[in-house]
Amino acid sequence: MLAPIPPDLFLSCLSPTDSATTVRFEKALRDGIGGRALLATTSLELHEYAELGLCRMRVLDDPIPVSVSQWGGEDDDRLIATYEQAHWAVDWRGQQLQVVQATWQTQCGGESRSWVIGESSDVLRDFVLDVARKTNDPGDSILVFHGGLWQRSRELYKATQLASFDDLVLSGSLKETIRDDFKRFLGAQERYESLGIAWRRGALFIGPPGNGKTHCVRALVKELHIPSLYVQSLSHRYYTSEELLQTVFRRARQLRPCILIFEDLDALVNEDNRSFFLNQLDGFEKNVGLLVLATTNHPERIDPAILDRPSRFDRKYHFELPTEIERKTYLRHWQERLAGETQWTDQEMAELAERTGGYSFAYLKELVVSSLLRWIDGTDGRFSEVLDSQAAELRMQMATTSLVGPHGMGSATTDVSGG
Repeated sequence: MLAPIPPDLFLSCLSPTDSATTVRFEKALRDGIGGRALLATTSLELHEYAELGLCRMRVLDDPIPVSVSQWGGEDDDRLIATYEQAHWAVDWRGQQLQVVQATWQTQCGGESRSWVIGESSDVLRDFVLDVARKTNDPGDSILVFHGGLWQRSRELYKATQLASFDDLVLSGSLKETIRDDFKRFLGAQERYESLGIAWRRGALFIGPPGNGKTHCVRALVKELHIPSLYVQSLSHRYYTSEELLQTVFRRARQLRPCILIFEDLDALVNEDNRSFFLNQLDGFEKNVGLLVLATTNHPERIDPAILDRPSRFDRKYHFELPTEIERKTYLRHWQERLAGETQWTDQEMAELAERTGGYSFAYLKELVVSSLLRWIDGTDGRFSEVLDSQAAELRMQMATTSLVGPHGMGSATTDVSGG
Protein backbone atom coordinates (compact mmCIF):
# COMPACT_ATOMS: atom_id res chain seq x y z
CA MET A 1 0.00 0.00 0.00
CA LEU A 2 1.36 3.43 -0.93
CA ALA A 3 2.04 5.90 1.84
CA PRO A 4 -0.21 8.98 1.76
CA ILE A 5 1.40 12.22 0.51
CA PRO A 6 -0.17 15.63 1.24
CA PRO A 7 -1.77 16.92 -2.00
CA ASP A 8 -0.36 20.43 -1.42
CA LEU A 9 3.17 19.20 -0.59
CA PHE A 10 5.00 21.06 -3.38
CA LEU A 11 2.94 24.21 -3.08
CA SER A 12 3.34 24.50 0.68
CA CYS A 13 7.01 23.57 0.79
CA LEU A 14 8.20 25.60 -2.20
CA SER A 15 6.22 28.77 -1.54
CA PRO A 16 6.98 31.63 -1.62
CA THR A 17 10.02 30.93 -3.82
CA ASP A 18 10.07 31.13 -7.63
CA SER A 19 9.97 27.33 -7.76
CA ALA A 20 6.33 27.40 -6.68
CA THR A 21 5.17 29.45 -9.69
CA THR A 22 4.70 26.44 -11.94
CA VAL A 23 3.03 24.53 -9.09
CA ARG A 24 0.52 27.35 -8.62
CA PHE A 25 -0.22 27.43 -12.35
CA GLU A 26 -0.67 23.67 -12.42
CA LYS A 27 -3.03 23.67 -9.43
CA ALA A 28 -5.12 26.57 -10.73
CA LEU A 29 -5.48 24.99 -14.17
CA ARG A 30 -6.37 21.54 -12.86
CA ASP A 31 -8.96 23.05 -10.54
CA GLY A 32 -10.52 24.85 -13.52
CA ILE A 33 -10.54 22.26 -16.32
CA GLY A 34 -12.37 19.46 -14.54
CA GLY A 35 -11.58 16.07 -16.05
CA ARG A 36 -9.88 17.30 -19.21
CA ALA A 37 -6.27 16.35 -19.93
CA LEU A 38 -3.40 18.75 -19.21
CA LEU A 39 0.18 18.66 -20.51
CA ALA A 40 2.92 21.15 -19.58
CA THR A 41 5.93 21.88 -21.78
CA THR A 42 8.85 24.29 -21.58
CA SER A 43 9.03 24.89 -25.32
CA LEU A 44 6.12 25.18 -27.72
CA GLU A 45 6.71 27.17 -30.91
CA LEU A 46 2.99 27.69 -31.43
CA HIS A 47 3.22 30.81 -33.59
CA GLU A 48 5.79 29.24 -35.91
CA TYR A 49 3.62 26.13 -36.18
CA ALA A 50 0.60 28.24 -37.11
CA GLU A 51 2.63 30.22 -39.68
CA LEU A 52 3.46 26.91 -41.33
CA GLY A 53 -0.29 26.41 -41.79
CA LEU A 54 -0.42 23.39 -39.48
CA CYS A 55 -2.98 24.78 -37.03
CA ARG A 56 -5.25 27.76 -36.50
CA MET A 57 -5.12 29.80 -33.34
CA ARG A 58 -6.84 32.82 -31.82
CA VAL A 59 -6.18 34.61 -28.58
CA LEU A 60 -8.97 34.58 -25.99
CA ASP A 61 -9.97 37.45 -23.72
CA ASP A 62 -10.30 35.38 -20.54
CA PRO A 63 -7.96 35.73 -18.71
CA ILE A 64 -6.89 39.12 -20.03
CA PRO A 65 -3.81 38.62 -22.27
CA VAL A 66 -0.64 40.63 -21.78
CA SER A 67 1.02 41.72 -25.03
CA VAL A 68 3.89 43.97 -26.08
CA SER A 69 3.88 45.72 -29.45
CA GLN A 70 7.02 46.56 -31.41
CA TRP A 71 7.63 48.29 -34.72
CA GLY A 72 8.54 45.85 -37.46
CA GLY A 73 11.07 48.26 -39.01
CA GLU A 74 11.29 49.98 -42.37
CA ASP A 75 10.86 46.74 -44.27
CA ASP A 76 7.80 45.74 -42.22
CA ASP A 77 6.18 49.03 -41.29
CA ARG A 78 3.60 47.90 -38.77
CA LEU A 79 3.18 47.13 -35.09
CA ILE A 80 3.80 43.50 -34.23
CA ALA A 81 2.29 42.18 -31.01
CA THR A 82 3.99 39.47 -28.99
CA TYR A 83 2.27 37.90 -26.01
CA GLU A 84 3.94 37.42 -22.65
CA GLN A 85 0.81 35.87 -21.10
CA ALA A 86 -2.04 34.53 -23.21
CA HIS A 87 -4.79 31.93 -23.51
CA TRP A 88 -5.17 30.52 -27.03
CA ALA A 89 -7.88 28.48 -28.72
CA VAL A 90 -6.22 26.10 -31.19
CA ASP A 91 -7.86 24.12 -34.01
CA TRP A 92 -5.67 21.14 -34.91
CA ARG A 93 -6.65 18.13 -37.00
CA GLY A 94 -10.29 18.46 -36.01
CA GLN A 95 -9.42 18.79 -32.33
CA GLN A 96 -10.28 21.81 -30.19
CA LEU A 97 -7.33 22.52 -27.91
CA GLN A 98 -6.42 25.30 -25.51
CA VAL A 99 -2.93 26.58 -24.81
CA VAL A 100 -2.04 28.76 -21.83
CA GLN A 101 1.32 30.50 -22.23
CA ALA A 102 3.03 32.37 -19.40
CA THR A 103 6.37 34.12 -18.97
CA TRP A 104 7.75 35.46 -15.71
CA GLN A 105 11.01 36.65 -14.20
CA THR A 106 13.02 34.81 -11.58
CA GLN A 107 16.32 35.56 -9.86
CA CYS A 108 18.05 33.53 -12.57
CA GLY A 109 16.34 35.17 -15.55
CA GLY A 110 13.18 34.56 -17.51
CA GLU A 111 11.06 31.41 -17.30
CA SER A 112 8.24 30.34 -19.56
CA ARG A 113 5.78 27.46 -19.74
CA SER A 114 2.96 26.35 -21.97
CA TRP A 115 0.06 24.19 -20.76
CA VAL A 116 -1.98 22.36 -23.40
CA ILE A 117 -5.54 21.34 -22.57
CA GLY A 118 -7.61 18.80 -24.50
CA GLU A 119 -9.87 15.76 -24.38
CA SER A 120 -7.16 13.11 -23.99
CA SER A 121 -3.51 12.77 -23.03
CA ASP A 122 -2.78 10.93 -26.28
CA VAL A 123 -4.02 13.86 -28.36
CA LEU A 124 -1.94 16.32 -26.33
CA ARG A 125 1.22 14.23 -26.71
CA ASP A 126 0.68 13.91 -30.46
CA PHE A 127 0.14 17.66 -30.77
CA VAL A 128 3.22 18.68 -28.75
CA LEU A 129 5.40 16.16 -30.59
CA ASP A 130 4.22 17.37 -33.98
CA VAL A 131 4.85 21.01 -33.05
CA ALA A 132 8.36 20.12 -31.87
CA ARG A 133 9.20 18.07 -34.97
CA LYS A 134 7.84 20.55 -37.50
CA THR A 135 9.27 23.71 -35.92
CA ASN A 136 12.64 22.11 -35.14
CA ASP A 137 13.46 22.01 -38.87
CA PRO A 138 14.83 25.44 -39.84
CA GLY A 139 13.27 25.24 -43.33
CA ASP A 140 14.00 28.47 -45.22
CA SER A 141 15.84 29.93 -42.23
CA ILE A 142 19.15 29.67 -40.45
CA LEU A 143 19.06 29.06 -36.71
CA VAL A 144 21.03 31.77 -34.93
CA PHE A 145 22.14 31.33 -31.31
CA HIS A 146 22.27 34.58 -29.36
CA GLY A 147 21.30 35.59 -25.84
CA GLY A 148 20.99 31.97 -24.79
CA LEU A 149 18.26 31.23 -27.35
CA TRP A 150 17.90 29.85 -30.86
CA GLN A 151 16.07 32.12 -33.26
CA ARG A 152 15.18 31.62 -36.91
CA SER A 153 16.66 34.15 -39.31
CA ARG A 154 15.08 34.23 -42.74
CA GLU A 155 17.13 37.34 -43.52
CA LEU A 156 20.39 35.49 -42.96
CA TYR A 157 19.14 32.59 -45.04
CA LYS A 158 18.32 34.97 -47.90
CA ALA A 159 21.83 36.43 -47.63
CA THR A 160 23.34 32.97 -48.04
CA GLN A 161 21.19 32.34 -51.12
CA LEU A 162 22.82 35.35 -52.77
CA ALA A 163 26.31 33.89 -52.26
CA SER A 164 28.04 32.04 -55.06
CA PHE A 165 31.38 30.33 -55.48
CA ASP A 166 31.46 31.93 -58.94
CA ASP A 167 31.89 35.32 -57.25
CA LEU A 168 34.66 34.12 -54.93
CA VAL A 169 38.34 34.61 -55.72
CA LEU A 170 40.75 32.36 -53.80
CA SER A 171 44.32 31.29 -54.31
CA GLY A 172 45.16 28.36 -56.54
CA SER A 173 42.73 25.47 -56.30
CA LEU A 174 41.51 26.34 -52.78
CA LYS A 175 37.95 27.06 -53.90
CA GLU A 176 37.62 23.77 -55.77
CA THR A 177 39.26 21.85 -52.92
CA ILE A 178 36.80 23.18 -50.35
CA ARG A 179 33.76 22.49 -52.52
CA ASP A 180 34.91 18.96 -53.35
CA ASP A 181 35.87 18.09 -49.76
CA PHE A 182 32.48 19.03 -48.35
CA LYS A 183 30.47 17.45 -51.16
CA ARG A 184 32.41 14.19 -50.88
CA PHE A 185 31.97 14.14 -47.12
CA LEU A 186 28.18 14.49 -47.32
CA GLY A 187 27.98 11.75 -49.93
CA ALA A 188 30.21 9.30 -48.07
CA GLN A 189 28.08 8.26 -45.09
CA GLU A 190 27.78 4.60 -46.11
CA ARG A 191 31.51 4.41 -46.83
CA TYR A 192 32.37 5.83 -43.42
CA GLU A 193 30.02 3.40 -41.67
CA SER A 194 31.33 0.39 -43.59
CA LEU A 195 34.83 1.23 -42.36
CA GLY A 196 33.70 1.77 -38.78
CA ILE A 197 34.58 5.48 -38.88
CA ALA A 198 32.31 8.12 -37.37
CA TRP A 199 30.74 10.18 -40.15
CA ARG A 200 31.58 13.63 -38.84
CA ARG A 201 33.80 16.49 -39.89
CA GLY A 202 35.45 19.54 -38.34
CA ALA A 203 36.82 22.30 -40.58
CA LEU A 204 38.57 25.55 -39.70
CA PHE A 205 38.91 28.57 -42.01
CA ILE A 206 42.01 30.57 -41.04
CA GLY A 207 43.25 33.93 -42.23
CA PRO A 208 43.17 37.72 -41.85
CA PRO A 209 39.81 39.47 -42.18
CA GLY A 210 38.36 40.35 -45.54
CA ASN A 211 39.79 37.47 -47.57
CA GLY A 212 36.80 35.25 -48.24
CA LYS A 213 36.10 33.14 -45.15
CA THR A 214 32.61 34.48 -44.58
CA HIS A 215 31.66 34.44 -48.25
CA CYS A 216 32.88 30.85 -48.52
CA VAL A 217 30.80 29.84 -45.48
CA ARG A 218 27.71 31.41 -47.01
CA ALA A 219 28.32 29.73 -50.36
CA LEU A 220 28.73 26.35 -48.64
CA VAL A 221 25.49 26.82 -46.70
CA LYS A 222 23.71 27.51 -49.99
CA GLU A 223 25.30 24.63 -51.86
CA LEU A 224 25.09 21.79 -49.32
CA HIS A 225 21.31 22.02 -48.71
CA ILE A 226 21.36 20.80 -45.10
CA PRO A 227 20.17 22.60 -41.94
CA SER A 228 22.55 25.33 -40.77
CA LEU A 229 23.07 26.66 -37.26
CA TYR A 230 25.09 29.80 -36.58
CA VAL A 231 26.54 30.57 -33.14
CA GLN A 232 26.71 34.34 -32.76
CA SER A 233 27.33 34.62 -29.01
CA LEU A 234 28.09 32.45 -25.98
CA SER A 235 27.45 35.07 -23.33
CA HIS A 236 24.50 35.42 -21.00
CA ARG A 237 23.74 37.27 -17.80
CA TYR A 238 22.77 34.15 -15.87
CA TYR A 239 23.85 31.03 -17.76
CA THR A 240 27.44 29.87 -18.00
CA SER A 241 29.10 29.40 -21.38
CA GLU A 242 29.19 25.65 -20.65
CA GLU A 243 25.43 25.59 -20.29
CA LEU A 244 25.09 27.59 -23.49
CA LEU A 245 27.43 25.24 -25.38
CA GLN A 246 25.38 22.29 -24.15
CA THR A 247 22.26 23.96 -25.58
CA VAL A 248 24.08 24.61 -28.87
CA PHE A 249 25.28 21.05 -29.41
CA ARG A 250 22.01 19.52 -28.22
CA ARG A 251 20.05 21.37 -30.90
CA ALA A 252 22.64 20.59 -33.58
CA ARG A 253 22.47 16.87 -32.81
CA GLN A 254 18.72 16.97 -33.22
CA LEU A 255 19.12 18.25 -36.79
CA ARG A 256 21.90 15.97 -38.09
CA PRO A 257 23.14 16.02 -40.74
CA CYS A 258 23.71 19.75 -40.37
CA ILE A 259 26.34 22.48 -40.37
CA LEU A 260 27.19 24.06 -37.01
CA ILE A 261 29.03 27.34 -37.58
CA PHE A 262 31.27 29.10 -35.04
CA GLU A 263 32.38 32.36 -36.62
CA ASP A 264 35.37 34.02 -34.93
CA LEU A 265 36.06 30.93 -32.85
CA ASP A 266 38.83 32.67 -30.92
CA ALA A 267 36.26 35.10 -29.50
CA LEU A 268 33.75 32.39 -28.58
CA VAL A 269 35.98 29.81 -26.88
CA ASN A 270 38.11 30.86 -23.92
CA GLU A 271 39.80 29.38 -20.85
CA ASP A 272 36.48 29.08 -19.01
CA ASN A 273 34.68 26.98 -21.63
CA ARG A 274 37.53 25.39 -23.61
CA SER A 275 37.48 22.01 -21.83
CA PHE A 276 33.73 21.66 -22.24
CA PHE A 277 33.93 22.70 -25.88
CA LEU A 278 36.58 20.02 -26.49
CA ASN A 279 34.43 17.40 -24.80
CA GLN A 280 31.52 18.28 -27.07
CA LEU A 281 33.71 18.07 -30.17
CA ASP A 282 35.12 14.73 -29.08
CA GLY A 283 31.73 13.05 -28.93
CA PHE A 284 31.91 9.96 -31.16
CA GLU A 285 28.52 8.46 -31.96
CA LYS A 286 26.58 11.49 -30.74
CA ASN A 287 28.30 13.69 -33.35
CA VAL A 288 27.66 11.44 -36.35
CA GLY A 289 26.44 13.64 -39.19
CA LEU A 290 27.64 16.83 -37.54
CA LEU A 291 29.75 19.19 -39.67
CA VAL A 292 31.39 21.76 -37.39
CA LEU A 293 32.67 24.73 -39.39
CA ALA A 294 34.65 27.48 -37.62
CA THR A 295 36.46 30.61 -38.74
CA THR A 296 39.19 32.66 -37.09
CA ASN A 297 41.19 35.76 -37.87
CA HIS A 298 43.58 35.01 -35.01
CA PRO A 299 44.72 31.38 -34.87
CA GLU A 300 47.42 32.35 -32.37
CA ARG A 301 44.66 32.95 -29.80
CA ILE A 302 43.27 29.43 -30.12
CA ASP A 303 44.52 26.74 -27.77
CA PRO A 304 46.68 24.10 -29.52
CA ALA A 305 44.35 21.41 -28.15
CA ILE A 306 41.69 22.84 -30.45
CA LEU A 307 43.84 23.97 -33.33
CA ASP A 308 46.21 21.04 -33.75
CA ARG A 309 44.30 17.90 -32.79
CA PRO A 310 42.89 16.33 -36.00
CA SER A 311 39.86 14.73 -34.34
CA ARG A 312 38.51 18.21 -33.60
CA PHE A 313 39.24 20.17 -36.77
CA ASP A 314 40.59 17.67 -39.24
CA ARG A 315 40.54 20.12 -42.14
CA LYS A 316 42.21 23.55 -42.06
CA TYR A 317 41.93 25.94 -44.97
CA HIS A 318 44.07 29.09 -45.13
CA PHE A 319 42.67 32.30 -46.61
CA GLU A 320 45.69 34.51 -47.14
CA LEU A 321 46.03 38.04 -48.51
CA PRO A 322 45.66 37.94 -52.30
CA THR A 323 48.71 37.82 -54.52
CA GLU A 324 49.07 40.14 -57.49
CA ILE A 325 47.53 37.50 -59.76
CA GLU A 326 44.52 37.15 -57.48
CA ARG A 327 44.18 40.92 -57.12
CA LYS A 328 44.19 41.22 -60.88
CA THR A 329 41.54 38.50 -61.21
CA TYR A 330 39.36 40.23 -58.64
CA LEU A 331 39.79 43.72 -60.10
CA ARG A 332 39.16 42.40 -63.62
CA HIS A 333 35.60 41.48 -62.61
CA TRP A 334 35.00 45.08 -61.58
CA GLN A 335 36.84 46.51 -64.59
CA GLU A 336 34.72 44.49 -67.01
CA ARG A 337 31.54 45.70 -65.33
CA LEU A 338 32.55 49.36 -65.13
CA ALA A 339 34.73 49.96 -68.19
CA GLY A 340 31.81 51.02 -70.39
CA GLU A 341 30.92 53.87 -68.03
CA THR A 342 34.29 54.76 -66.49
CA GLN A 343 36.67 54.10 -69.41
CA TRP A 344 38.80 52.09 -66.96
CA THR A 345 41.33 50.35 -69.20
CA ASP A 346 42.94 46.93 -68.87
CA GLN A 347 46.34 48.52 -68.42
CA GLU A 348 45.13 50.83 -65.63
CA MET A 349 43.53 47.86 -63.89
CA ALA A 350 46.73 45.80 -64.14
CA GLU A 351 48.83 48.70 -62.77
CA LEU A 352 46.43 49.08 -59.86
CA ALA A 353 46.71 45.36 -59.07
CA GLU A 354 50.48 45.74 -58.98
CA ARG A 355 50.33 48.72 -56.60
CA THR A 356 47.88 47.21 -54.09
CA GLY A 357 50.12 44.64 -52.44
CA GLY A 358 48.94 43.92 -48.88
CA TYR A 359 45.32 44.77 -49.64
CA SER A 360 42.70 42.28 -48.60
CA PHE A 361 39.80 41.55 -50.92
CA ALA A 362 37.60 43.65 -48.65
CA TYR A 363 39.94 46.64 -49.04
CA LEU A 364 40.00 46.16 -52.81
CA LYS A 365 36.23 46.23 -52.87
CA GLU A 366 36.21 49.35 -50.70
CA LEU A 367 38.74 50.94 -53.07
CA VAL A 368 36.57 50.36 -56.13
CA VAL A 369 33.23 51.26 -54.56
CA SER A 370 34.44 54.41 -52.78
CA SER A 371 36.25 55.56 -55.94
CA LEU A 372 33.12 54.98 -58.00
CA LEU A 373 31.03 57.09 -55.62
CA ARG A 374 33.52 59.94 -55.80
CA TRP A 375 33.86 59.69 -59.55
CA ILE A 376 30.08 59.90 -59.99
CA ASP A 377 30.24 63.43 -58.52
CA GLY A 378 32.27 64.41 -61.58
CA THR A 379 34.75 66.58 -59.67
CA ASP A 380 37.82 64.34 -59.41
CA GLY A 381 38.90 63.72 -63.02
CA ARG A 382 39.38 60.35 -64.67
CA PHE A 383 38.24 57.23 -62.83
CA SER A 384 41.79 55.87 -62.78
CA GLU A 385 42.96 59.06 -61.07
CA VAL A 386 40.26 58.71 -58.42
CA LEU A 387 41.36 55.11 -57.86
CA ASP A 388 44.96 56.26 -57.33
CA SER A 389 43.89 58.89 -54.81
CA GLN A 390 41.66 56.48 -52.91
CA ALA A 391 44.37 53.80 -52.91
CA ALA A 392 46.72 56.21 -51.14
CA GLU A 393 44.09 57.06 -48.51
CA LEU A 394 43.28 53.41 -47.86
CA ARG A 395 46.97 52.57 -47.61
CA MET A 396 47.28 55.10 -44.76
CA GLN A 397 44.18 53.65 -43.13
CA MET A 398 45.59 50.13 -43.34
CA ALA A 399 48.72 51.30 -41.54
CA THR A 400 46.79 52.58 -38.54
CA THR A 401 43.71 50.43 -38.15
CA SER A 402 42.25 47.03 -38.90
CA LEU A 403 39.42 46.50 -41.35
CA VAL A 404 36.51 48.69 -40.31
CA GLY A 405 33.18 47.02 -39.58
CA PRO A 406 32.26 43.55 -38.32
CA HIS A 407 32.09 40.65 -40.74
CA GLY A 408 29.31 38.21 -40.09
CA MET A 409 27.31 35.62 -41.98
CA GLY A 410 25.28 38.38 -43.60
CA SER A 411 28.16 40.61 -44.75
CA ALA A 412 30.08 40.59 -48.00
CA THR A 413 33.85 40.36 -48.37
CA THR A 414 35.42 38.92 -51.51
CA ASP A 415 32.30 38.74 -53.63
CA VAL A 416 32.21 40.84 -56.77
CA SER A 417 28.44 41.12 -56.96
CA GLY A 418 28.49 44.69 -55.70
CA GLY A 419 26.44 43.80 -52.62
